[in-house]
Amino acid sequence: MRSWQIFKIWGIPFKIHPYWFAILFLFSWSISNQVNLASGDIYNTKEAWIIGFLSSFFLLSSIISHEVLHTFVSLNQGVKIKKITFYFLGAVLQIDKYCQTALGNIKIAIVRPLLCFATASILLLISSLNASQELISINIISRVGILNLFLGFLNLLPIASLDGGNLLKSIIWYFSGSKSKGRNFLNKLNLSLSFLVLIFGLFCLFRFNFYYGFILSFLGLFGVNSSKSESQFFKIENILKFSKVSELKLKPLRKIEFDSNFSELNTLIRHKKDSLDKYFFITNNGRWTGFVDENILKTVSMKKWERNFVGDFKRPIDSFVSVYSNDKLWRTIERLEETSEGLILVLNAADIPLGIIDRSKIGNFILNKLGFNLPSEIVNKLNYKNNYPLGIELPRIINSMKQKGDL
Repeated sequence: MRSWQIFKIWGIPFKIHPYWFAILFLFSWSISNQVNLASGDIYNTKEAWIIGFLSSFFLLSSIISHEVLHTFVSLNQGVKIKKITFYFLGAVLQIDKYCQTALGNIKIAIVRPLLCFATASILLLISSLNASQELISINIISRVGILNLFLGFLNLLPIASLDGGNLLKSIIWYFSGSKSKGRNFLNKLNLSLSFLVLIFGLFCLFRFNFYYGFILSFLGLFGVNSSKSESQFFKIENILKFSKVSELKLKPLRKIEFDSNFSELNTLIRHKKDSLDKYFFITNNGRWTGFVDENILKTVSMKKWERNFVGDFKRPIDSFVSVYSNDKLWRTIERLEETSEGLILVLNAADIPLGIIDRSKIGNFILNKLGFNLPSEIVNKLNYKNNYPLGIELPRIINSMKQKGDL
């Protein structure tokens, strides 16, 4: 569903998703029910709904105002934000560049919890100083204050997706000097907490309350899977960052002598095993002199195939997109994605061709590094389609690493 822009500050559009209005209604309904149950003798149904709606509206409005100040601090710390969309009780930021320092990330992570606590303190102080606690306005102020206090503590939980998680890993990064240590520690902590929640949920499921036990078990299982996914994601990043092209298994080059005629070239084409193989690399007395595309057959009449030689139609080696065997894997993937066919030539330090790599070769290498060994039938199918296996979006991962300053 399409989001609606509510305002624009510092060139950044702030938008609200339709889900935000669903949460507004659900919170209003829930709070009005609480008022009816707890204070039905003081407020009628209409007043309960007014309290519910205004409490929910001002809570969500305070979240938006907190996000504005959070954005201001983020921009001052070098973060580049494209847009902000509010969902439920938070916002999703589309970021082009992340903060590159540990101290900057600490400042960014602590803003929202501090704002929640400050808002809660002011509102609860106003509520406590008023003599009549039965006024609708005071009831609303008190509820918004309590809810902000709850959000402040919730945001400080050491969970990866919350400010508390970002704060914890940034503090570890600041004192250790290693960005990866904070990230690894947080992921291990989340995994441990998720296991505890899962075990407690299963215990509640069979011994106490089925409903709450089921919810806790589901949340614990979700946390365990998320932690394992994050661990795999971190391994993929390390593979991309530190591996070199020389570690990959290259696809052998298809050779043809410079004095071979078009009929001989056609014979080689008819016997090829991979439909993606359309290039032949020309040799002359053991030296690589260029390459040709099999489509050159279409440029010459069949009657002249015996009298035309591939060496006369060669293109220079340096016109083929290439990388060196000692190049980093992530740079190679970027270079590969710039090509139209997803093929790239690998050269050694002496500019001698060694072989060709494509997306499937890179993807299979990463899966093997992760401990996944795919059956040969699947590998052959992937090689035929020249795709990254299992839907791994390596270019997106590289772009995310660059935004975070990891490359």
